Amino acid sequence: MDEIKQMLLKMQKDMARQKQDMLNMKEDIKSTINNNINDKFNILDKKNSILEKKIEEQSTKIKSLERRIRQKNLVIFGVEECEKSYHELEDIIINIIKMYFKLSCDRSQIEAIRRLGKKGGNFRPIVITFSTVGFKLKILKNKSYLRNTSYYIKEDYPKEVLNKRKELQAQLHKEREAGNIAFIKYDKLIVLNKNKSNHNQQMGKKNMSESPEIIPPHSGGHKPQHESKKPSKKNKASNMRDYIFQKPKPNYTRTDTTQEQANTSQSNLA
Repeated sequence: MDEIKQMLLKMQKDMARQKQDMLNMKEDIKSTINNNINDKFNILDKKNSILEKKIEEQSTKIKSLERRIRQKNLVIFGVEECEKSYHELEDIIINIIKMYFKLSCDRSQIEAIRRLGKKGGNFRPIVITFSTVGFKLKILKNKSYLRNTSYYIKEDYPKEVLNKRKELQAQLHKEREAGNIAFIKYDKLIVLNKNKSNHNQQMGKKNMSESPEIIPPHSGGHKPQHESKKPSKKNKASNMRDYIFQKPKPNYTRTDTTQEQANTSQSNLA
């Protein structure tokens, strides 16, 4: 019986030890899995940050490239859709430029031309890509020539920029009503505080008027009311120049004294 009891006790201890080992192993497995997951997560997080940075850089480059591509574009509205070919559409635009803008234009100055959107009831706008930015700016500068016509022209902006400009219109009106100089440049609102600008100009004029001036001496021995403490640089320079190039004056007093000493010594000898 004693042997059986000892065997049972030993079996119980072994089972308890095995159970503890299993628990320890379970904890080790959990810790290992968690560490591996954390390591993989950190690696993925770093890769994700790198990808986000690259995507942002690529997006900036794409926007810059798109802006550069549209740099030579203008959009003209209100042109009747009566053309039957690409060349006829070119001729229509060339005639409009010659007639209203008084500019010499031919096919070589138009790089590409196309209508926007699907054909419908309204006249679709036309995107014109000019061969040079300079020629496009000439037309844009004189867009007021189309004031009393059915045509009008605008810059060619991407869709997101157009939406941004629409959002800025309300703020633009508020700033102008407040008396500020405001305008939209591409997709940003530029505001110049008119009151502050005028205040700075007035302060600048006031400072200029209060600057010290050289007042000539008054006759009659009266001391001037406003007298400059520092002479002008011009007077300093002239005084220094006169001092340097001034001819030395002979010292007659010293010469006479020497001559008298000589005469005295000669009389003593005699």
